[in-house]
Amino acid sequence: MIDSPVLPAAPEAALASLEQALQQIKEANFYLRTSLDQVGEGVMIVETTAADPKIGPPVIYGNSQAVMMSRAKPETGLRGMGLAEMAASEADAMKLMACLGKAIANAGAADCEASLQWLGGSGSTLCHWRVRPVFTDMGKLLKFIVLVKPLTEAVATTKAPAADDLDAQSVQLRKENLAALAQGITHDVNNLIGPAITRLSALLPQLEEHSPVAQELQLIFAGLKRAKQFTSQVVNASKAKPKPKEPTDVAIVIRDSVEFAGAGSNVQVRVHAPDDLRLAIADPVKLSQVLQNLVFNGIQAMPCGGYMDVDSKNITIPANGDGQLRAGAHVEITVRDRGCGIEPENLKKLFRESFTTKADGNGIGLTTCKRFIDEMGGDIRVSSTPNLGTEFRVILRAADDSATAKPAAPADNAPVPLKHGKGTVLIVDDEDDLRRVAQMILKRCGYDCVECDNGQDAIKIYQSLYRTGTPPDVVLMDLTLRGGMNGTETATEILALDRDARIVCTSGSVTQEVQMVFLERGFVCVLPKPYEAGELTQTVHRVATAMRRSA
Repeated sequence: MIDSPVLPAAPEAALASLEQALQQIKEANFYLRTSLDQVGEGVMIVETTAADPKIGPPVIYGNSQAVMMSRAKPETGLRGMGLAEMAASEADAMKLMACLGKAIANAGAADCEASLQWLGGSGSTLCHWRVRPVFTDMGKLLKFIVLVKPLTEAVATTKAPAADDLDAQSVQLRKENLAALAQGITHDVNNLIGPAITRLSALLPQLEEHSPVAQELQLIFAGLKRAKQFTSQVVNASKAKPKPKEPTDVAIVIRDSVEFAGAGSNVQVRVHAPDDLRLAIADPVKLSQVLQNLVFNGIQAMPCGGYMDVDSKNITIPANGDGQLRAGAHVEITVRDRGCGIEPENLKKLFRESFTTKADGNGIGLTTCKRFIDEMGGDIRVSSTPNLGTEFRVILRAADDSATAKPAAPADNAPVPLKHGKGTVLIVDDEDDLRRVAQMILKRCGYDCVECDNGQDAIKIYQSLYRTGTPPDVVLMDLTLRGGMNGTETATEILALDRDARIVCTSGSVTQEVQMVFLERGFVCVLPKPYEAGELTQTVHRVATAMRRSA
C-alpha cells in the first residue's frame, strides 16, 4: 500500500498560522514591555556598533523609568539616541564606552559611575551603570543590556564586594523584585475590584437608606474602598517616598478595622478603648491594614468560633528606651485571640518574608505588618502559647497633647454622586467587566458610548468618527492594553490625528508624583483606578464640558 503524499498546507491555513504566530509575538512583546516598565531602575537595550563614534551605539529601547530619569520627551523617548549622548560630559561618555568594552572582554557584566544628563533641561544625576552583553549560542555579540540607577539608591559595586556587600545586593535586588511584583499584583487587584466599586457606587443610592440590604452593601462598599486605598498605598510605596505620618485617632481606626475584618465570622471581636486614649503618629490606612490582618489571622486560628479582644491603652516608655522604641508617651494596641497558638520555634520566624505555617500562605502578611509599623516609628511584638492563643502588641509613638487628628470626611464611605451630561465617550480598556460597567453607567447618565479593548481598534474608531466630523468628546484610555500598543502609544497616534482630542488616562499605577508626565504627553487628566461611578461621570462631564467651551 502506497502512502498518500503529504500536500503543502493551503495558503489560507498558512496565513492563519502566521497571523496567530505574529499575534503571540505581539502579546509576548506587550507583557515584556509592561514588566520592564514596572522595574524600579532604568533599562535600555543598546546596539553593539555606532555609525558615529562621538555619540556611541544607538539605544533601541528604554523603559519608562529610563525615560523619566533622563527627562527625555515622553513622545520620543530614548530610541535612536546614542548612549554617549546621555552622558553629562565627555569624561562620563568615555567611562560608558569603556564599560561596553570591559563587558565584552569579561563576557559578563561591567559597572561604572557616570552622570546621566537631563535631556529636558540643564542638570545631571550621578548614576551607577551596569552593562551586560548578550551573545548568541555561537558567541556572536547581539546587543547590550544597560541598567542605570541614581547612585544614592544604587548598591556600590566598584570594588570586589565583601560578604556583607553581597548580602546588601541580594536584599536590594529582592526589594526591587518585590516592588515590581507588588505593582503587577496591584494592577490585577484593581481590575478585579474596579467593576464592583463602580457598580456598587451606582447601586447604593437607589436603595432605601436604612434597609438591611443597603446596610450590608454599604459595609461591602466600605471594605472595597479600603482595598482601593491599600492598593494605592502599594503603588506609592513602590514608586515614591512614603507620605508624612499624622496624628491619628486610633480608636476610630480600630473600630472601623474590626467591624470590617470581623464581619460574617463566627468569632465575636470585642473592642475596648479608654476615653482618654492619646492620638498616635501613624498612617491611618496602613494601620487599618495591619489591624485587619491581625484580626483575620486570629479568626482563622479559631475555626470553632469564640471571642477575640482588641484593647488599647496609653503607655510610657522609660528614659532608657525599650528596644527600638524611644522614651516617651506611646499608644499600645493589643490583638488577642484564643486560637491554636504558635509553637515557640516558629515565633522568631513570624516576620520573615519566606515563613508561613499556612498551606496556602505566602508569608507576606505579617512581614508587611512589621514593615508598616516600622515605617511609623513603632514596633510590633508577639507572644503565644500553643492551644491557648496568641497576642500581638502594636506600639506607636503618641502625638503631642496639643495635636489634633485630621477630621475624617463626613461621607467618606458614601458614594460620589453621579453627574449627568451629553456627548460621546470612547472607552478603551482590555478588562471586559470594567469596560461594560463603565459603558452602562455613562449611558444611564446620558452619554453615547463606543468601546474597544485594544489600541489599534481605538485608533480606527477615532479616525472614523473624526472624518465624519463627530469625534468622541472624551476618550477613556487604559495604559496597559493587550495586543501590541499600550495606552500611551495609542494616545500619541490619536493626538497626531486630532491635537484637540480629550484623552483621560485611566490607571491604578499612576502616582501623583508622575501625573505631570502623562499630562505632558497630551492626556487632559488622570482618573485613577478603581474608580466609583460618580468619579467616572464627574470626570467625563468636566472634560466634555471643557471641550465644548473651547470649541
